[in-house]
Amino acid sequence: MKLYFIRHGDKESTSAINKIIGHTDPSLTRQGFEQAETLVEYFKNEKVDYVYASEYLRVKQTAKPLARDKGIAVKIDKRLNEIDNGIVETMSDKDIEEQYPEFWKDFYEHKHDCRFPGGETGEEVKARQNNLLEEIKGRDGTYVLFCHEGYIRILMCNLLGMPVYHRYKFKYDYCGITEVILEDGEWKVKRFNQIVK
Repeated sequence: MKLYFIRHGDKESTSAINKIIGHTDPSLTRQGFEQAETLVEYFKNEKVDYVYASEYLRVKQTAKPLARDKGIAVKIDKRLNEIDNGIVETMSDKDIEEQYPEFWKDFYEHKHDCRFPGGETGEEVKARQNNLLEEIKGRDGTYVLFCHEGYIRILMCNLLGMPVYHRYKFKYDYCGITEVILEDGEWKVKRFNQIVK
């Protein structure tokens, strides 16, 4: 069994909220669409059994070229959604620091997990991940799962046994590829943030 977690491509800037998912939901930029197309070549000789994507537009757009090439329908799964930043998502750092000083301090001290005002904790995202991983364990095959930077950083903490509030130690690029394999009943990270040129 093999899983590939891929961050979406380069995205446009927007503050408009998609009312269905309750978050900003920009499209890919032209560069982002080009990045998504490079994944087709990367997986050219790989048998792909499943393609998953989060509910976000940019993620579905990134998944589409590979799914089309492999003749696979994209399965939308909200367990791949980015961590819910709640009401601070469209706020400036200055405004967050002024209006939510306790959260700001907790978040940037990296000493414990904390909840985004009106949103999620890192541990809640980890629980979503574990639910998905446990479900996938029951089926063999190669999965390509399109998601988000924060999600993958939390995933690395999850798989490596690190506290989720240490996710700031990981940096992740647009369309970066992370490969995870199941070996002796345990998930192992085979490659992290590989970029396709």
